[in-house]
Amino acid sequence: MTTIVSLKSAVAAAAIGVASTLGVFAPTAADAQTELRLHTFVPPGHIIVREIIEPLAADIAELTGGELTMTVYPSMQLGGKAPDLIRQAQDGTVDLVFTLPGYTSPIFPRTQMIELPGLRPDGTSTTELMWDLLEGGYFDPEYEGLKVAALWAADDAGLYTRDKPIRSLADVKGMLLRSPSAAQAAQIEKMGATPVAMPIPQLYPQLERGVIDGAMVPFTTILDFRMHEVANYFTITGPLFGRSQFLIVMNEDSYNGLSAEHQSVLDGLFGEELSQKATDAYLDRAAESIQFVRDASDKEVIELTEAQQSEISDILAPLYVEWLASMEEQGIDGQAMLDAAGVEVMN
Repeated sequence: MTTIVSLKSAVAAAAIGVASTLGVFAPTAADAQTELRLHTFVPPGHIIVREIIEPLAADIAELTGGELTMTVYPSMQLGGKAPDLIRQAQDGTVDLVFTLPGYTSPIFPRTQMIELPGLRPDGTSTTELMWDLLEGGYFDPEYEGLKVAALWAADDAGLYTRDKPIRSLADVKGMLLRSPSAAQAAQIEKMGATPVAMPIPQLYPQLERGVIDGAMVPFTTILDFRMHEVANYFTITGPLFGRSQFLIVMNEDSYNGLSAEHQSVLDGLFGEELSQKATDAYLDRAAESIQFVRDASDKEVIELTEAQQSEISDILAPLYVEWLASMEEQGIDGQAMLDAAGVEVMN
């Protein structure tokens, strides 16, 4: 968080400093403007920047009379790579970040529960579950030193490929598929493919060169990251796979350094309502993206039947037991989280 002194107070302080032996006068709180810096990996035209972050910045400025502002730095303009963002928020290098917990899965083992296959039927109910768990304290250790501004789920993850279409489970076997997180990598392995961990900004060149065959990914990326230019086959799988989570968090010290009035403004803007707006933005963008490739003569959209979805679901089911075992090894009560979600695991 940086403090920018207004021109009027800077001139006044300089004049007094020259003429007086009392030293330099600091600007008063009324003369100071506080700028919050938000850093993210997505480009400036991304749907969340346009429909969530920029309106949030406008609301902050309006409700504080311009005393508090938020500047967006897209495309990693402040340095580092996408997986570095959460650390930048934790150590206060920046004030806020927009990122994915899945890019640093080991830091978010509890939050990664949301990527269990078929946990909820859609993004809206998944976001609601995430806030129930967050407000119930189940995620607490993972957000120490951070204030959660928004936490939400994406649209259904799907599969897209460059050269070979995926029309059934058999087509997946042997493929190299990009994975957004450790949890979804496990799902790819269960289907007989090889996962390749990769942040979304790296996907385009890897797919273009044929280094990988395809990706497990929300379909919003078709337009937001121009994936329609390098992928040719898009397989809609339904709510089979775990959904990627997205996160806007603020450094707690940056928040605590604000006045009580400015904290109150942020408290009113942050939270589940903002998160559901972000979910809606993704759901609308996914529908737009799918229609875009449906309308393209050189692209093919494939939809798995209910029977095909059921076949894959049966293969993925053991991941629940494996996740519980992993949580137990880390001293985390995963069963309590599943109980809170109303999920019964069959051994």
